[in-house]
Amino acid sequence: MARDRSAMALGRLEKAAAKLRPIEREVLLLSARDGLSNAEIADRLGITTEAAERLLAGVLCSLDWALERQSRPWWRFW
Repeated sequence: MARDRSAMALGRLEKAAAKLRPIEREVLLLSARDGLSNAEIADRLGITTEAAERLLAGVLCSLDWALERQSRPWWRFW
């Protein structure tokens, strides 16, 4: 049962991440999968550290919102 729940959560996360822009997806993967800092992400992508921080914060907010939206019925948003 717990395995089913984790598979469902992973599927919801993948569905939400598929809607991200390529740069946002790259920042998320570099941070979460590779464990890079914002400065390292900025160096790798050729952007400023502040831009990397903003992108990562925006990605996390987008994913949080998308996952919340997927889990709540449409009538609960009013």
